[in-house]
Amino acid sequence: MRIIPLLLILAFLSFHPPAIGQTLIDNYSPPNKLGVFIDGCERRDGGCDLDYIRTEITAVDFYRDNQKADVFLLINRNRSGGGGRQYQMIFIGQQNIHVGRTDTLYVNNRQLDTDFEVRDKLTRYIKLGLAPYVAKTKAGEDIEINMKTDAAIQEDSIQENIDTWNYWVFNLGGDANIEVEELSSDINIGGDININRITDEWKISLSGRIDERLRTTIQKVPRVDDNGNPVLDGDGNQIVDEVENNFDVSEFGFNHQLVKSLSPQWSYGYDIAGRQNTRLNYQFQTSVRPAVEYNFFPEAVQNTRFLRMNYGIELRNNRYVEETISGVLTETRVLHSLRTSLGLNKRWGNLEVGYRLRNYLDDFSSWSTGLNIRADVRVTGNLSFYVRAEGNYVKDQIYLASGDFTEQDILSGRVTLPSAYIIDTRFGFNYRFGSNLNNFINRRFFGRANFVGTD
Repeated sequence: MRIIPLLLILAFLSFHPPAIGQTLIDNYSPPNKLGVFIDGCERRDGGCDLDYIRTEITAVDFYRDNQKADVFLLINRNRSGGGGRQYQMIFIGQQNIHVGRTDTLYVNNRQLDTDFEVRDKLTRYIKLGLAPYVAKTKAGEDIEINMKTDAAIQEDSIQENIDTWNYWVFNLGGDANIEVEELSSDINIGGDININRITDEWKISLSGRIDERLRTTIQKVPRVDDNGNPVLDGDGNQIVDEVENNFDVSEFGFNHQLVKSLSPQWSYGYDIAGRQNTRLNYQFQTSVRPAVEYNFFPEAVQNTRFLRMNYGIELRNNRYVEETISGVLTETRVLHSLRTSLGLNKRWGNLEVGYRLRNYLDDFSSWSTGLNIRADVRVTGNLSFYVRAEGNYVKDQIYLASGDFTEQDILSGRVTLPSAYIIDTRFGFNYRFGSNLNNFINRRFFGRANFVGTD
């Protein structure tokens, strides 16, 4: 007898599924377009070009207010071991049916890829990441997705997996800057070399840099005789002599670093460095610093947050150009230092904080400390502020040269003056109101062009 009521229920339901399904479809009305907010594309990054992205992706609306967008796209950039760029894209659903959905994609680029190639690949991956969200809008009805791949591309991908260089990367570079005015000229010439090998377990790097700065100034000095009286020419005008002053500032340095990963959070290694810096009175300085580091967060999440603490003991040998205020031309000192860095990259913005404390072990009165803060914070969808602050308290300027210096030495930057502290700050805010849409690109008239002149 119990079977009969059950059969009646099943029979009733079998006649009504179309009606129930029709009710659900009738009640659901997809939006016309998906609202998207993109954060993380910096102006100096030619590969992440917001203008190009907005031009190539027209099936969505790009919002200025991050809080009102259906999807928040956070783009983080890192430098890969091979010297290329890696982008981490986090798609965060925050409105309507997308709330609670999060997807992550990675885009790897080779070192030799141009900005054009990088931005094209990055934009294609953004399209792939937005596809599931756009599919639930009316605009998705007109989108066609091509899932075919080129056989040649597949062969290239297979060949790239076989690394004949064993992850070693070599870079050579040079640069020059020439600035000429009526009474002065500056010539800066530099060159560098970088060699590195980066894997999950090891980080090996070797770099060198040389810079030469040649500065010439011309002073117009009225001519006077031994008694201090003006010397006149045939027309009765005082003769003005042009006195040429030449300054040569040389800098040279090299760095070698080796780091071994012990676990997702622990690592140890060393730094070896050498440098010549006549402005800091170093004829040559060499240093060795073994250290250990702990990251409170695993390396797997370093794109969004990290908190690192690094402690090391350093041996320095200094050879000076001029005798120092301590009366020495060469010395070897031992110091230890603690370095801490915090980084957060969230929907509300990004924060970077760095702190350093060091002192010489043979003289605890010689010490210095410094704090660096960089923050870009969105308080609301329309209000944001930024802070750039750096401060250093210095009591270990053992390299300062003794004796007096001319005004030209100081103005040309050839020497360093004693200073107990250095503070540099910059901060501001931005409040936006008006239209929330950010879809259109218009580069007419000046656009991005640069024109000659400073007026």
